[in-house]
Amino acid sequence: MNYQNYVDGPQGGSSNPRQAPPSPSQGMTHTNGMNGGMGPGASLVGYPTPAGHQSDLNYVMSMVDELSGILRINQQLTASVVDKMGKVREKAKHLNLSNDELITVVANEMNENWKLSIHGAEILADIAEKMHRFKEQHEADTLAWHKNYRKQLADEREENLNLRNQINDMKAAACRANDGLRQMRRFVGDNDKWHELEVENHRLRTEKRFWKRLALPLIPDNDSEWSDDDDLIDPEEKIREAAKREKERKDKEDSGSGIGSEQVS
Repeated sequence: MNYQNYVDGPQGGSSNPRQAPPSPSQGMTHTNGMNGGMGPGASLVGYPTPAGHQSDLNYVMSMVDELSGILRINQQLTASVVDKMGKVREKAKHLNLSNDELITVVANEMNENWKLSIHGAEILADIAEKMHRFKEQHEADTLAWHKNYRKQLADEREENLNLRNQINDMKAAACRANDGLRQMRRFVGDNDKWHELEVENHRLRTEKRFWKRLALPLIPDNDSEWSDDDDLIDPEEKIREAAKREKERKDKEDSGSGIGSEQVS
């Protein structure tokens, strides 16, 4: 806020209600040599004011502004009261009411307004109570949901742990079985006794087959007596040999029947 006009403004003319009165420090002689005592009065024109004068002026003007605000509020309140009184007078004039009747009507209106205020307060209280109940129920439901979710999560983790343990047990059992198979195969392959028994078995079966075929020359090759030959001849090969022999037999029969028909003709 600029208060320079209150210091250097003219003294004459129309008076400004916001203009401060002249400072008592102006025109007075001071012992510090600021406004007098050091020369004639004509030489003191335009000399700077004392240091505390501007601060005092600012304080006074702030008090004036504060009082102006208070007066403005009081003026508004007074205008509101006068306006309401005018409305009451107009109402009484139009309705032709006496003072007691007018007071009764105003009291009834105030009572109605009070009842409306009480009703509104009750509605707000009911809304607040319902909101509190809703919040309590929502928090309870949320806590129950979180508890159930944590329980389900714990059950799923436990089930997952059990499945992983079962898988680990199966892997361990498979490893043990594989290790047992490797040991058995290593035992059979590295043990000379098993190899000697296999060689001896093959030799004995070969010797037995030789003596049987030597002693039974009239038994055909496809007889079941020679079933011990399965270790030397593949069963599928025996089937193919039988099919080949059957085909050769049919070819011989067909060729024989063709020769006989030609001789008859």
